[in-house]
Amino acid sequence: MTSDSLDNKLPHQHSLSTIFQWMPSCALVIDLNGVIHEVNQQAIEFFRATTKEDFIFDKQNIKNIIIDSQRAVDLIKLISKTKESIYREILLRRFDKTIASVNLIACIFPDNPTYIIFQFIESHPYNQVILTELSHAFHHEAQRLKPYLNKPGKNLLEEVIVSDLLEDIVANKPTRNDQINVVGDERINLLTKYFPEFSTNELILCGYLSLKLSIDDISSLTGKTSNSLRVSLHRILQKTNFSSSKEFLRKLSSLK
Repeated sequence: MTSDSLDNKLPHQHSLSTIFQWMPSCALVIDLNGVIHEVNQQAIEFFRATTKEDFIFDKQNIKNIIIDSQRAVDLIKLISKTKESIYREILLRRFDKTIASVNLIACIFPDNPTYIIFQFIESHPYNQVILTELSHAFHHEAQRLKPYLNKPGKNLLEEVIVSDLLEDIVANKPTRNDQINVVGDERINLLTKYFPEFSTNELILCGYLSLKLSIDDISSLTGKTSNSLRVSLHRILQKTNFSSSKEFLRKLSSLK
């Protein structure tokens, strides 16, 4: 689909391609195979691409951009079948390999059911970075109390530092339900089947890890410190029979 073909879809004096580029949200047009045919300037900037040709001429596929490729396939199938607008929270990979969580709206293109339009905005605005830095600073300052505490006090301090509730409040990050939506109900349900003894937070962390995200990626997405995530992973391993974290991560990555 080219800009000229977009123009042919809209009557009156305004071209559809002009409106598509004017849209304040990021937008992509894909076919039913997931190949990207059109992208607006907002999406180019969001993905940190150089030009539109990075998408169009290189035949980029939406399955290479959505972190969970199976979820991308299922999304296209659902839209094609229902012809209804679909709302999802998903993880995208930018051209510079950074990860972003977005709120996605997708629907069949008007008058042409062989194309789908994706519109999305980032779930967590950039000003959340400031709040994340405040959270990290709090943890750093709290650690300075350790030399002045007895053993029970140090244990309590460690619990406070790795507290999920504390980080959610201070960093103003997504709730647990929001994170389940991002990872995907299907993936969480599959993990629950294999690891019924895990808590909801542990399942969410495993969901991110099963998508081959690094601890630093997950920290950026959730606002939790890398240290607290590693502590959580260590506690998860203690509940399993895996001999190492590498073995456990290989198992997570193999789950389909």
